[in-house]
Amino acid sequence: MDLRRWTPFTFVAPDRYVGRDDRWDAFDIEEWSASEYDWTQDPWNGLSDFAKRPDECVDAGRGDCEDYALVALSWAFANDRDGIGIGFCWDLPWPWPRHVIAFDDERVYSSGEITEESVGEWKADSKYAFVLKRRVSDPS
Repeated sequence: MDLRRWTPFTFVAPDRYVGRDDRWDAFDIEEWSASEYDWTQDPWNGLSDFAKRPDECVDAGRGDCEDYALVALSWAFANDRDGIGIGFCWDLPWPWPRHVIAFDDERVYSSGEITEESVGEWKADSKYAFVLKRRVSDPS
């Protein structure tokens, strides 16, 4: 497995994982999320978790939370969304994050669900104790 795709690295340097090809300009994330994306957990979700590239996730039509978050980040950049970032979510007492989301100033993208709210509002309605957020810089 390519260690550069280790899921924690998506938080350390998220802009390195954003898809940069032209497919994201015409990509319909809402349609794909609602009808084509199938959340599929990796065999072991935790420290040995590895992220798919956004194009791999879309082509396969499935992935887990960080795979979906990278697709959402790629779409958000191509569509000039403001305040784009990635969030690692903790459900205590787990010592490592249990979920990964993408966000922008107006939406949260969570494993196929797109909600029009802030990360704080999303967290308040979730089972997660806290979300560690990191803004993503322009990957170009």
